Amino acid sequence: GGAHKLAVDIIQNCAEKLEHIVRIFLTSCILSKDAPVNEHRKLHHKIILEIFQCAPQMLFAVIPCLTHELLSDQVDIRLEAVHLIGKLLVFSNLRFGQENQILFTEFLKRFSDKSAEVRIAAIDAAKACYIAASSGNVAQKVLKSLEGRLLDFDDKVRIRAVYAVCDLAKSNLSSFPSELILQAAERLRDKKISVRKNVMHKLVELYRDYCEKCSKGTAAINTHYEQIPAKLIVLCFDKDCESFRPHNMGLIFAEELFPSPLSPKERAMHWVEFFSYFKSQHVKALHAIFSQKRRLQLELQAYLSLRAKKEESSDEIQKKICASLRKMSASFTDISKVEDCFEILHQMKDNNIFKDLTEISKEGTTFATVRSIRDSFLKRIGNKHQIYSFCKELSTKLSHSLFNWEMICAILEVLFSCRNELTHYAESACDLLLLVAMVFPSLFRGSEEYLLKLFSEDSVLINEKSLQMLAYLAKSPCKLSINFSSDVYLLLEQKCIEGTRAESKYAISAIASLIQSPDDKKFAKLCKKVVGGLHDNHNIPTLLQSLGLILEYSPSMYTSYDDQFINFVQRVFVSPEFVSTPELSPSNENSACSFSCKLKIYCLKALVKSCLPTTTARDRIENFFKMLLDIIREEFTPITICENDKPYLRLAAGKSVLRLATRWDSLISPELFRTALLMARDSSYIVRKSFIHKLFGLLKKHAIPVRYACAFALASTDCCGDVRTESLRYLTEVVKEQRGVSVHQNKTSNDSIVEHPAYAVLFLIHTLAYDEEFRFNFCEKETGSAEFWSPLIVMLRELVEIEDLSQTKHGSATSSVSILLGIFRAVQKAEDVIDSDITHKLHILSKIGLLMIKELDKHCKTSDSPRHILLPSSYYRLSRSERKADECCQLDLITDTFVKRILKAHEPYNQQEDTTCSTITERVSKESAPKRQTRSSSNKPLFGQFVSGHEQGKTKKSSVQAKDVPKKNYLDILEKDNVSSCGSAGTKLSSPGSLGLTNEADSRDLKTISSKDTMSTEDFPDCHLRDCELDEDVGDCDGNFVKRPFSSNKTAVAALKKKSKRALDLRNAKNSAGSAADTIDNVRRTRSRKAQT
Repeated sequence: GGAHKLAVDIIQNCAEKLEHIVRIFLTSCILSKDAPVNEHRKLHHKIILEIFQCAPQMLFAVIPCLTHELLSDQVDIRLEAVHLIGKLLVFSNLRFGQENQILFTEFLKRFSDKSAEVRIAAIDAAKACYIAASSGNVAQKVLKSLEGRLLDFDDKVRIRAVYAVCDLAKSNLSSFPSELILQAAERLRDKKISVRKNVMHKLVELYRDYCEKCSKGTAAINTHYEQIPAKLIVLCFDKDCESFRPHNMGLIFAEELFPSPLSPKERAMHWVEFFSYFKSQHVKALHAIFSQKRRLQLELQAYLSLRAKKEESSDEIQKKICASLRKMSASFTDISKVEDCFEILHQMKDNNIFKDLTEISKEGTTFATVRSIRDSFLKRIGNKHQIYSFCKELSTKLSHSLFNWEMICAILEVLFSCRNELTHYAESACDLLLLVAMVFPSLFRGSEEYLLKLFSEDSVLINEKSLQMLAYLAKSPCKLSINFSSDVYLLLEQKCIEGTRAESKYAISAIASLIQSPDDKKFAKLCKKVVGGLHDNHNIPTLLQSLGLILEYSPSMYTSYDDQFINFVQRVFVSPEFVSTPELSPSNENSACSFSCKLKIYCLKALVKSCLPTTTARDRIENFFKMLLDIIREEFTPITICENDKPYLRLAAGKSVLRLATRWDSLISPELFRTALLMARDSSYIVRKSFIHKLFGLLKKHAIPVRYACAFALASTDCCGDVRTESLRYLTEVVKEQRGVSVHQNKTSNDSIVEHPAYAVLFLIHTLAYDEEFRFNFCEKETGSAEFWSPLIVMLRELVEIEDLSQTKHGSATSSVSILLGIFRAVQKAEDVIDSDITHKLHILSKIGLLMIKELDKHCKTSDSPRHILLPSSYYRLSRSERKADECCQLDLITDTFVKRILKAHEPYNQQEDTTCSTITERVSKESAPKRQTRSSSNKPLFGQFVSGHEQGKTKKSSVQAKDVPKKNYLDILEKDNVSSCGSAGTKLSSPGSLGLTNEADSRDLKTISSKDTMSTEDFPDCHLRDCELDEDVGDCDGNFVKRPFSSNKTAVAALKKKSKRALDLRNAKNSAGSAADTIDNVRRTRSRKAQT
């Protein structure tokens, strides 16, 4: 008012006269903190501010004294001083800091004050200062001090610092250093949940403001701001807070990330921009959000169809409705509360409410229409209703407000306009559309015109990702109105012949889905062109990929082109022109296999695909299995391949067995099964590593039986730490998941036991029994090789530990321990189908396993075990003869004490460190192969067995007659091995190793390659080598080797003494109390023979 104006005029006109008095008063107020306080002394900061604005020269002597307040030991004085100096800086546009360097330096130190309250005040002051003036040294120093508080040890200070940074960014998007935004976004990984929550909401607010300014034209696309959604979506993996789960993050991305008025075209632009910064974990999180939304939409459709049948009220329909409501409730945070809300919604009589829900969830609705219907729906509910908030959230989750068809059209339009230039934006757009096509293919309805334009002519955008998207759309249940014009077909056909292997894979898939019939003439014409291209030696890898897929999708094509296909494969495998010379093969161990080897691998893949259709491949699958067995054992004598390429071909053959097991597991012989499993102990590091990785992927998908998990137990003795750690982790995951699956099956059925993870032990002991390193002659103090028993110990311990976690839920009928007891007792009454010498080893293993179970689980009861166990008839049969006296005597030596010594000997392996394989002996288990006649390609066609049945005729099923293990003098007692820690089953956890390659030494001495060992070759002329595509397995064509010498410490000592007849009779009497042994053909319940105990 007038008094204030008069005071200002007096101070300005009488500044020189008043300066002395004012200085003495203000100085006394600042320095005399112990003096009595009156009203004037309380207001000295306000006085300073008023004088500073009208006569700052009067404070020249007073200002330095403020340092005293900043250094005060009283928090409230320091706090007021920070507030004062902050205002002085703002009033002077930061010139105050330049003019008072000492005071300003002390002010900056208050950012690290011991009081959190003072630090927060400094942050607020810094925010005001930077808004006042964002340029100059003072502003940069203030901002630097603010940046340091992002890592403050107090969570309230960190939150305030993030708020300040975001508010400053909003105040001036163009000039504020956007790198600081990313540093603030790192607080999304803060250890405090409260910090993460506050930072999330503030960053969402900032990004929304940024999008709004971009829409108005006041801001341009900024790479740092576009990284915010990537930082946010990672919160989906946060298990500590329900607010970060995918269903809540989906709501944030749908409703809060963008301003409501933002057009679909602008939303699409930002989606493509920020998706370009998504890594694999971000894509995984977004896929989880999309998938959960899709599940809710599908379940709502199922619920509404059930509700339509309400007139046919029955207990069955009511049960289905209740189950459907429970499933939908799983998409919310508070499941029990949401179930009640769904129940209230279900009782509502207004059918228009449910019609609105149907309309909201439709794919073809626009953003504007969805908002209108949603407002109508909520109006019907009423904002006073108890489930109003729930219905608001439900309508958001059901709608396509996160991503809709308008955005897809906008993206496709932009892609078509830049189809001749593969920009970073275009790549990101293709990746995003691919993800949407995988979950929401129906959203592409309405965009068919753009798709036809895009795929009607060849461009740089017609690549693997876009073809994969088209393949997903073509085979989706929601049929798009795409006219399969000649232009699109010609483009896909070109990719099958001229493209990469990955491109041909998706092009064939799209063709197969679009033409509907596998016998369509287009397939026949394409197959003819592909086979013709093989003889021209151009782009052979792609042509082999295309041919294999054509034969998989259209099995009838095989009979027309089997001769040409097989002749070409035979030529690649046995012709001297397809083996690399030492000069052409990789020069070091870290190199990939040669191009000639890759062609052989691609031929195997094509053969595998041709054998997948069960309708036409049955007459040739067994011969193919024999070929794969010979390749794995390196007994395929006609093959021409250099030594360096052999591991890669073995690996490809092993993976082929796994792939074929998804369809033909019942025809895989015990010999091939054992050989495939033992690839987990291959001499090559890359073979072991890649094989168990491939195996884990198939087991996780439940594509092959759980018995293949035995390979992980065998790999648990690997000398390489990463292989050992991964195999143990894989075994744990597979056993745990399969355990959960098996308990949901019929507990009274024997089939449920076959699917139980414990059933895999039957195959593990059978594999160990055929191991030539088996130590089965024992003395009382003999433990044998601890390394040999490790797979069995690891497997049993895993099963017992998993059982401890879930035994309270399920009865003894599904208990792993009870099933294991029944299995071991049943094996005691059985014998090996092929080799009678193996039977005694099986009995030894089963008895040791029985005692191990009793040792690992002190509370197990033999009475709980099943009385009948189905044994696979390809592996076991009921014993037909009594045991020999020396065998019974050896079994007598296997006691509780003996087993305890084995378990104790295994303990050091649990703590072993990773060791260098080249300096420590490792036993690589390998079956001794039966001697085979050398086959010559000149006598008969090598691949004649693959000719279709109408030419070859039906042949008798051949059985394996050769014995896998030669007879030994079993009366010898083997001296205990000097067991190295390298070959044991280590359980020390480390970071899970990736599929990447590491430099190791070879576990076997590789044969030196000389010019005499290889044949001179000539690679395909005009054949362009392509790198492995994304659909290829890494281990097929790349890897390195590890060298390791053989263990040579095998000495035989004195023979066992024969026991008395009384001991024999006693042993036979004990055996008569064992479990019954049932058999089942190849783990399928086709025929069983039961013996009652």
